[in-house]
Amino acid sequence: MLSTKRRLTGVVLGSLLALGGTAAVPAAAQTPARAGCGSAVNEPHIYQRWSALGGAGGWLGCPTSYTKDVYLNGAYAGKRQYFTYGTATWSPRQGSNMVVAAWEDRGYAYFNWGTTAPYRYDSFLVRWTSASDPGGTQREFGGGTAGRIRVREQNTGAYVFVVEGCDIGTFGHTCRQGWTLKASTPN
Repeated sequence: MLSTKRRLTGVVLGSLLALGGTAAVPAAAQTPARAGCGSAVNEPHIYQRWSALGGAGGWLGCPTSYTKDVYLNGAYAGKRQYFTYGTATWSPRQGSNMVVAAWEDRGYAYFNWGTTAPYRYDSFLVRWTSASDPGGTQREFGGGTAGRIRVREQNTGAYVFVVEGCDIGTFGHTCRQGWTLKASTPN
């Protein structure tokens, strides 16, 4: 039953996010949300994505850590939180509300991202690595302000994802905001 509920909630709400939609953030988003879980989801951007993906009974499940600051080259870059089935990471360099999330279910690793607003792109480049593909794979997907993919898992280790929005011109891709922070499935 839980898996069916996770799947239905994720399909409906994940589709809205993938189409560039946003989910309203309830007033409770401003305060820590435990929803029967041990740790709180207290970062508003991560909370919004967690809620859109079904909250404690959804695709990510319960938080297994508190929100942690993420640094790149010694500079603050965003926040990350770990959940039962994956991670959600707020990556504001690519848009003030940009959150990337990854989780696993039934032999697939899922990754979604958005919103990149105020930026809108012609395409997205998505990279992922895993124990069976340590060199990584990169694929190009349709543009807009958000998206999602799923990858058939080839091992039981973590899949690590990043995404970059690009505009396509006469001389190739221009990707001004760079790669997002990482999101991964559990180990």
